[in-house]
Amino acid sequence: MKDVISDDHPPSGASEEDRSRLPLSDLLDRFAAEGRDRVSLSDLIHWFGSRATQALLLIFGILNILPNPPGSSAVLGLPMLYLSVALIRDRGPVFPQAILRRSFSGSLFAAIATRATPVLRRFERIMHPRFEPVTEGVASRVTGGLCLVLAFILVLPIPLGNIPPAACICVLALAAIARDGIWVLIGWAASVLCIVLLSGATIATLHFIAQFFLRLSS
Repeated sequence: MKDVISDDHPPSGASEEDRSRLPLSDLLDRFAAEGRDRVSLSDLIHWFGSRATQALLLIFGILNILPNPPGSSAVLGLPMLYLSVALIRDRGPVFPQAILRRSFSGSLFAAIATRATPVLRRFERIMHPRFEPVTEGVASRVTGGLCLVLAFILVLPIPLGNIPPAACICVLALAAIARDGIWVLIGWAASVLCIVLLSGATIATLHFIAQFFLRLSS
């Protein structure tokens, strides 16, 4: 299936140039205030513009932290794999058309924004541009690589194994948006610790899945 970026028209409201310097918390509030019935991935990509990759990583990270039905992390984590690859390649987010056109209710997005923006504003007050070389170039690809590993762990059916990697991805995404090298380093350290601690559970889960399919084929 061909990977595409949506050609739909961007949402109404301020242009991307007008929004480019707004804090992410304000962008979430403004988008939620539009009162859309449905919100698609394409809408979000257009709305966040040049910050779409990091912003979407943050949104899907938040969705994975919130209480969800069992197994939902496998669905919510899939876009994060694409977004992590986009971060590694230093390109905008690219998705298959089937994922791009998926949508969820505007009321759900509004609820997420209501719960997330107070926390985001606290982080935005302590994050600011510093040690910027750690937020760009090769360092940005390192961040993308860590997000990819974390997203892979997240989609595995590990009990409560979605929250720590999702939280690490949120920190990395916020730090990348703020261009705060100190917080990127904190995110790296937390991510490595998370990967090490969950690696045993990940290996055990992969072994269980492999054994399950071997038994089915025998």
